[in-house]
Amino acid sequence: MYEVIKNKGKLVKAYQLGSDNAVIKELMLNGKICDLGDGRYEIHSREAVNGAVGGEKAMAGDWIKLDSTDSPYPNDKEYFEANHRHIEGDTFEQIPKPLPAWDAKLEMCPEVTFLVEKKGLVIDKASSDRRYTAQLWGTMEAATEDAMLIFYGISYDDVGNVTECDWNFVERDEFDRTYSVIR
Repeated sequence: MYEVIKNKGKLVKAYQLGSDNAVIKELMLNGKICDLGDGRYEIHSREAVNGAVGGEKAMAGDWIKLDSTDSPYPNDKEYFEANHRHIEGDTFEQIPKPLPAWDAKLEMCPEVTFLVEKKGLVIDKASSDRRYTAQLWGTMEAATEDAMLIFYGISYDDVGNVTECDWNFVERDEFDRTYSVIR
């Protein structure tokens, strides 16, 4: 696997779901975020739109960031707050930390095998625009053949078998803008 890191000192805009925020309201007016009621939201990220079956599910308190195409994507509240430092207003600094990542140029590894066998990742080698599909954030997501799989957390048992993964797709253009490969 690669070891990647978010570009150092990257400042991002982030907006908390459930707050009285003009950007959240605009995203709702444009149909990119849907309020499902009871503190639940549907986020129409680029990967969710590629999946063509609905938006990613998020809860009030979770955070929304925008990618380089101004498509929203959710960040779990606990993960966001542990990995971002508030600067001012809607501006946050991402605290960079090395993360494992995989793409199709690499050999299959136990972590990706786990995703295929236990988490429903489908790798369709015949498709370039929907090479990877999986149920993530409560909806079917799809990514292109050059996308990266980023692992935010991996758990192993005492003998080294993968027992859980927190992961997502990152389209290559977004990866190239926001991550650097360490090794």
